[in-house]
Amino acid sequence: MATSTHVAGAGERILIVEDSPTQAAQLRRLLEEHGYQVTAAATGAQALVAARREKPALILSDVVMPEMDGYAFCKAIKADHQLKDIPVLLVTSLARAEDVIKGLQCGADNFIRKPYEEKYLLARINYALTNLALRETEKVQIGMHILLSGERHFITADRQQILDLLISTYEDAVHLNEDLKARGEQLERANHTIAGLYRIAKSLNAATSEREAIEQVLERALELPGVQAGWIVLREGNAFRLACARGLPPALLAPDAMEGDCLCRRRLLSGELSHVTNVLECERLQKAQGDTRGMRCHASVPLWAGDRTIGLMNLVGSQEGLFRDEELQILNGVGNQIALALERARLHTELERKVEERTTALRHSEERYRTLAESAEDVIFVMDREACVEYINAAGAMYFGVSADRITGSRLGNLFPADIMEPLRANIERVYTTAKSVRTEDRVLLQGREQWFDMRLVPIREQHDTFRTIVGIGRNITEQKKLAQQFQQAQKMEAVGQLAGGIAHDFNNLLTAILGYSDLLLEALPEDDLRRQDVDEIRRAGRSAESLTRQLLAFSRKQILEPVVLDLNALVGHLDQMVRRLIGEDIQVVTRLDRELGQVRADPGQIEQIIVNLAVNARDAMPEGGILTIETANAELDEHYAQVHPGATPGQYVMFAVSDTGHGMSEQTQAHLFEPFFTTKEAGKGTGLGLATVYGIVKQSSGTIWVYSEPGHGTTFKIYLPRVEGVAEPLVTARSSVQPPTGTETVLLVEDHDGLRALARKVLGRYGYTVLEAANGDEALQICERHQGAIHLLLTDVVMPGMSGPGLADRLAPLHPAMKALYTSGYTDDAIVRHGVLAAGTAFLQKPYTIEALARKVRDVLDARK
Repeated sequence: MATSTHVAGAGERILIVEDSPTQAAQLRRLLEEHGYQVTAAATGAQALVAARREKPALILSDVVMPEMDGYAFCKAIKADHQLKDIPVLLVTSLARAEDVIKGLQCGADNFIRKPYEEKYLLARINYALTNLALRETEKVQIGMHILLSGERHFITADRQQILDLLISTYEDAVHLNEDLKARGEQLERANHTIAGLYRIAKSLNAATSEREAIEQVLERALELPGVQAGWIVLREGNAFRLACARGLPPALLAPDAMEGDCLCRRRLLSGELSHVTNVLECERLQKAQGDTRGMRCHASVPLWAGDRTIGLMNLVGSQEGLFRDEELQILNGVGNQIALALERARLHTELERKVEERTTALRHSEERYRTLAESAEDVIFVMDREACVEYINAAGAMYFGVSADRITGSRLGNLFPADIMEPLRANIERVYTTAKSVRTEDRVLLQGREQWFDMRLVPIREQHDTFRTIVGIGRNITEQKKLAQQFQQAQKMEAVGQLAGGIAHDFNNLLTAILGYSDLLLEALPEDDLRRQDVDEIRRAGRSAESLTRQLLAFSRKQILEPVVLDLNALVGHLDQMVRRLIGEDIQVVTRLDRELGQVRADPGQIEQIIVNLAVNARDAMPEGGILTIETANAELDEHYAQVHPGATPGQYVMFAVSDTGHGMSEQTQAHLFEPFFTTKEAGKGTGLGLATVYGIVKQSSGTIWVYSEPGHGTTFKIYLPRVEGVAEPLVTARSSVQPPTGTETVLLVEDHDGLRALARKVLGRYGYTVLEAANGDEALQICERHQGAIHLLLTDVVMPGMSGPGLADRLAPLHPAMKALYTSGYTDDAIVRHGVLAAGTAFLQKPYTIEALARKVRDVLDARK
């Protein structure tokens, strides 16, 4: 059979389809270096266009690509009658037989698996181009059944494709076999190396002196593959002392043979021989010619202890590059281990000496330390392995409530229950087993009260480095643990509050649009229109969402407050009838109000919300009826109260409390009481935000709240607000639902939210106002420069891109000095304060607002004195 010949690099054009720019550039460089012309495409769609335009001699395509993978691209090439004869080689890291079958089914001429050698890739390309003519003349389709993973696959391919696949599979098998053989040799060497390094580390852990550590290391190092000899020198200033040598020829074992300078020492002193181990030509081995037994190279391992070198280990062998790169990295760590072991041995010797000195000093001053122990507030005791107390100080005896004489000689098992003694015995055993101190946090029950102690058990060393007794030092950390738990709880609530405050702005903008357009629809629809019910449901859902958002803001302490000097007695009287209607006739309401009650500075609406929320909770806690008590009183919180109630500050307060005679709460329930979304009610009966809202309002009002409750004995919530001087402002009654007055003034509306701007324009137009609208501050400035008449009111969002609402008002003041300003925002309290809107006398409308509220607020601002 005649075959065509092909010369690589004869100028054929190859199309590369590769979405990785790096791999595409590497392929292009390789192919152009061998004389091919190259076109590259990043996607299958681009490659189809390039193939039809340039008719390449061969296509190299990646398989894994976005949008159109290599299989789909190959299928498209073979389906095109103008391109179907172009060989397509799929370059891929996929190596499963299913992938090969899928490629053949798509018409691929061959597979090239990643990673590949360059010569292998060029050979496959040359082979495909060489056999191109044969494929044209000898294409005979063959149908084949292939059994794979228990499933039968039927594929069709021409004879040459089958032959190419067999040849490619055979070559891959040969490459794989060679690679496995090489990897096996590498693995065997690596196993020997790791085993040797393990033996070095093991010997270091067992060594207790410098001499023992050095000798053991060199003995084990000579077991590493390729190592014939070695020596260790230790640094003393800029000089080196030979500490140990193994396996060296006699010429290098002479007393002065290792003295003097050499390359590795020079590099070590200059800082060039750093943490990465270097392989060097050995000057000393070269000088000992004829007696080296083939040894000519060594690996120099610097011994680093922290940021300084204490010596050098040289491992000698005959081959250049004694260790591989990865082995050098491991050896670098071994060098650090050797240095640390030597330092540890030195410190161990020094420590033993100091311990002996301190032990002697302790014996001579026992009485002095006994005095210190007796005066300490921590619990200090001495016991033996059987937990029998030999000594306990006065503080420890005080916790037990008995004299020290009665405790001395007793076993702790007679003082503590089994659940406390079991971990204590385990810790005592750990001290005796490891001869090291143990530190734990232990819960103990003393005189009926649960206490937490930070406990440290320390062995007392005696002669011959043995010990018989243990010193225990315990510090009462009960209050610290309580504070830590409260701090953790505060952090968790603060995190949820940050989240709630962060979403409030977007929610308020959306709710303004929902409520506003719902009101407009209701005004436009006749009373008998059936669609009014649907719009009412939308508006009701919007109101519920608004209420939920306000609760979240209250919990996170970021809602807009309007504090005034307030008389709580008047507020409670104002709410009396509403509370009675709210809780029902089967619950009796009792009020006890202090006639000499001081004033507080708070937002009346927020305080009303506290009372209503607590009243509703009390009602739910008394399903069969009971008594609800609301009382007020002046209070002074002292330092002791502040210590017992974290978060409270000493000072003068006004207290109001809400109590019920309901089923009460357990300690576990009280621990989670103010967490958002925590509720004991069944699903659908509550959001879990009521008490979280109360907590947020109290904290934002600089107050503190505390709850007292026991199961079966009711609950009392006490709220303390700072007492202030001043005359209480009268409570504002609800505004009547009279239609807001209209107007004819000109209003400049500036709002970056398109939907809200359209809503406000429509509402103001409906009430008779002339509206000039702008999406941002720059547009507003341009409108004011063009407008010839008066502008009576600036209605602007506070926070906008580019220019804030207050900034815009300052810019417009010289152009329209008589113009008034009304600000609106969906942001929280913090954001508004930062922009200075809450200054006294500033008109502000909080989102979400209704169309009636907007119209009424605009009229109020226009009618107010400037």
